[in-house]
Amino acid sequence: EQLLQSNSEITAIYAHNDEMGLGAVTAVEAAGKAPGDDIKIVSIDGTRNAVQAIVDGQINAVIESNPRFGPLAFETAQKFYDGEAIPEDVIIEDDEYNSENAEENLDKAF
Repeated sequence: EQLLQSNSEITAIYAHNDEMGLGAVTAVEAAGKAPGDDIKIVSIDGTRNAVQAIVDGQINAVIESNPRFGPLAFETAQKFYDGEAIPEDVIIEDDEYNSENAEENLDKAF
């Protein structure tokens, strides 16, 4: 909030997790600006509250860091332990939420 009040030229905020992004929404509002409009906000995680904030026009985008990859990690570890071949790269599919898809994908957020 102090950074926003002392520097009127800030136009965007990157938050490394959704809780920080939601905190940025509060700070932007406290600075008298419109989050998502006057100051763009992008965060990482894919929590339901952050995706809802996109629907509400407060956050511009969220890049998912899906915590549901745990079963894949354990399946891959078990295959390795059992001596089975595993791929060199195991790709975890994450999504991007934005104003075009947030509302329809809200139920996918964790």
